[in-house]
Amino acid sequence: MTFTFSRGAISFIMALGVAAGVNSVAVAENTPAKDHRTMRNAKLSGPLDPSGIDGWAADNHSAALSVFVAHCKASEGRTLPTKAFGISDAKLRAICVKTREIDINNASDAKTFLEQNFTLQRIEREGFVTGYYMPELEGSLIRTDEYVVPLHAYPENKTEMPTRGDVMDGALDGMGLEVLWVKDPIDAFFTAVQGSARVRLRNGELRRLAFAGKSGHEYTAIGRVLIERSEISGDHMGMDALRAWLSANPSRQEDVFRHNKSYIFFELQPSQNGEVAAIGGAGTALTNLRSLAIDDDLHTYGSLIFVSSELRSYDKSGDRFARLMVAQDTGSAIKGAARGDIYVGSGAEAGAVAGNIRHRAVFYLLVPKD
Repeated sequence: MTFTFSRGAISFIMALGVAAGVNSVAVAENTPAKDHRTMRNAKLSGPLDPSGIDGWAADNHSAALSVFVAHCKASEGRTLPTKAFGISDAKLRAICVKTREIDINNASDAKTFLEQNFTLQRIEREGFVTGYYMPELEGSLIRTDEYVVPLHAYPENKTEMPTRGDVMDGALDGMGLEVLWVKDPIDAFFTAVQGSARVRLRNGELRRLAFAGKSGHEYTAIGRVLIERSEISGDHMGMDALRAWLSANPSRQEDVFRHNKSYIFFELQPSQNGEVAAIGGAGTALTNLRSLAIDDDLHTYGSLIFVSSELRSYDKSGDRFARLMVAQDTGSAIKGAARGDIYVGSGAEAGAVAGNIRHRAVFYLLVPKD
């Protein structure tokens, strides 16, 4: 599916967040992390008639239910914490077991099953969605004359986490934490924004660079910094414009990067012979346009969320983006009950799409029936 987008500087700034899992994200609400009191501003509507929800009937419920079942199987044996909305992992797994009784590949049966086992309740909060993707880049396990920019493992024994500026000044040097070397500091920065990447090593091996942790320092969108400095006009701000400015101003990159104190750590996973799947914060594989990154202080991983957005497709109907999605990822800048980041896929084409998704949305939480 391809999308058409409205452009806006403020929305783009919001879209340049830092993700956990695999993600890039934005701050649509000033909701403090780790504070469940924010639920006071995130009430649910109560059960709604699904037939009255725009886009619900037209969705491919079989596709969504298949992702839900795959998530359950991949996380089997683990108990995922119940978060502030109160949807328990146990109830989700019980419903997942019940899918064995139906043909989940039958769209009508899948829709009926969902409506019989969940109530759809609107999150009474203005929603907002952005998009994210898994970058692809070249890397080296050792430093060379060409590969000079390090990406680091999580410093387990460090009592005080460094800021990005500290790392740039050598705070992690000599600790043996370098997991990968890349050519370009811009690629390194945007890999951190996305939270993971598909890496092609010099010997041809395909590896996955996975999120391993974050420094905990404040995130600042560098797009906002450049707008405030009048380096890029608000009307022209976008992913391409930001990359172009950074490329054209190599001597000023470091100063701009330092404004974002947040720093992301990685792990390089074993060699892969085939496709390298993106893995979200829940530890399960992500599915293009069905996996959603959410505020994991509020939403339990595996929750089903129907998203109806101003984002529109170029298909014959031209309808709103209205899809049932599975909460499988999160991001350090995704805050709020009706805030989501849509996983688009991997590679440059997906990145071009993801960088321009920034749209208002309505969120409906599927609440398991007792």
